[in-house]
Amino acid sequence: MLITISNRYGCGAIAIAQRAARTLGYEFVDEQLPVVVAKRLRTSPQAVELAEDAGKSMSERMLRALESGTPEIRVQTPSFDEELLREVQEAVREFASHGNVVIFGRGANAILGRRSDVLRVFMYAPRDWRMRHIMEGHGVDERTALAEIDRIHRARREYMRVYYSADWGDPQNYDLAIDTATFGEERSASLIVQAVRGA
Repeated sequence: MLITISNRYGCGAIAIAQRAARTLGYEFVDEQLPVVVAKRLRTSPQAVELAEDAGKSMSERMLRALESGTPEIRVQTPSFDEELLREVQEAVREFASHGNVVIFGRGANAILGRRSDVLRVFMYAPRDWRMRHIMEGHGVDERTALAEIDRIHRARREYMRVYYSADWGDPQNYDLAIDTATFGEERSASLIVQAVRGA
């Protein structure tokens, strides 16, 4: 079974996904992806993560995508963004081929799609709850926490819209949605485990 995790920033999804993976005895894939992609692109994992952070340059990326479709200014070699997207997709499929894996983020739900062996999970929580969670976890003030929530929200929504023509928060793109503020870490992880074992 394959599990993909999508989430609203600050809802505690990483800890929940890791707990579910441990309980199931599944491989947890998160930080390994930039490393694999970086090796293929012959760059650093930091460069990959920076490029994936679409929040600051999405408008430029969209402009480049439009330009690449215009014959007069078409560039023969793919851009770094295009190569990055292709390698991320290949890496996700490669990890998925191992089976029994939890893949965190990177549009894995869209890459793998609706399949009988994939459980697509979306985790969320109210904005104020996530703000407090970030403030406590990172030692930042309210303004900083809210700014980061909004920045990452916009980046993830745009990333999914531009690259996968998908509405990031649309429940139709997921099999299981969990309000982590309601269920907490242990019960949220248990919901994922039950969904897998009941499948």
